[in-house]
Amino acid sequence: MIDDFVRDLRLLQKADSLIGKIWLNVIARRFGLFLFAGLIAVFGLGMTNVAGFHALAPLGPVWAAAIVAMADFVLAAIVMLVGRNAKPGPEIELAFDVRKMAIESIAADASALKVTMDAFGQELRETRDTIAAFVHNPLDAAAQKLLVPAVTSIIRGFRPSKKQA
Repeated sequence: MIDDFVRDLRLLQKADSLIGKIWLNVIARRFGLFLFAGLIAVFGLGMTNVAGFHALAPLGPVWAAAIVAMADFVLAAIVMLVGRNAKPGPEIELAFDVRKMAIESIAADASALKVTMDAFGQELRETRDTIAAFVHNPLDAAAQKLLVPAVTSIIRGFRPSKKQA
């Protein structure tokens, strides 16, 4: 019974660990994509700065830098959308199912363990009461356990048997 309880606790730990790893993978993927989008945005901002600088120059190179900066911003926005929509795969449902089964099994094992412990406690209380009764009234306990059966046997011995009558 205790072995089942420990096994179920280990199963719950493994399921929770698997769920944690899956979510950590999703968060790492999101973070990486957001970081990449931020890097692209920094390049876009740099190009925007270059475009502003060249705005004072003849209009030819400025437009090229502005178009590159806008393309960088669009690319950064696309990467941000992809990163925002990253979700765990179907294996997360299996991990949640295993976790749910482990919790149900632990609850059943805990209930059985409680019943066993309650029965053990009741036996201990009965033993304690018997010992306390013997310590407080040793003659009463001896009379109940020894004297009453002895007197009963003696009385049966004095009765005439059916063969003699």
